Amino acid sequence: MTHIPRRTLAAVASLAAVVVALAGCGVPAADGPQPVESDIAALLQPAPNPTVTQTAEPRLITVTWVRGDSLARVQRPGLADTRQQQLDVALDALLSGPRPAEQIKGATTLLPPDLQLTGELRKRRAVIELTVDTGLEPVGLPLAVGQVAVTALAVPRVRSVVFSVDGVPTPVPLPNGRGDAQVVRLSDYRSVLAN
Repeated sequence: MTHIPRRTLAAVASLAAVVVALAGCGVPAADGPQPVESDIAALLQPAPNPTVTQTAEPRLITVTWVRGDSLARVQRPGLADTRQQQLDVALDALLSGPRPAEQIKGATTLLPPDLQLTGELRKRRAVIELTVDTGLEPVGLPLAVGQVAVTALAVPRVRSVVFSVDGVPTPVPLPNGRGDAQVVRLSDYRSVLAN
């Protein structure tokens, strides 16, 4: 029996492993070197960055505050691409309350801190869904409703606002004791707009 050195056995085993790996790698056998086809321009393009996402464009949104016995519109920057996003950002800002710089100028809100509302655009109408128990004081209700309505009416192409509770349209009080309305428009608040 012939004795084969361990080093030789290790080299033969390694060579066999390389041959088996190359045989299964999918590279076709060729008689000699072959040119590699490639699109140089495509190779020189930077790879897309999967962590970069599209962000909304900064736009001015309008939020409506109470100043004395009037409604005061204030513009703020907000990130929104669509009209629906503009409404959502404006309503979120409204629920957050006036900023300190706005408060210094007399802006306040009649909306309770726990008020929950959402808005949905339906063509030229904003439908504002309120929580059942709004906690709004009857005395300030017309201006509080006006804050929400005038904010929604500032979204481009919104011409009317309907308030609803549990999906059912609800009449809201108009300013200056002019009664209730199922659908409100900017003209309903002209008499109390400060600007």
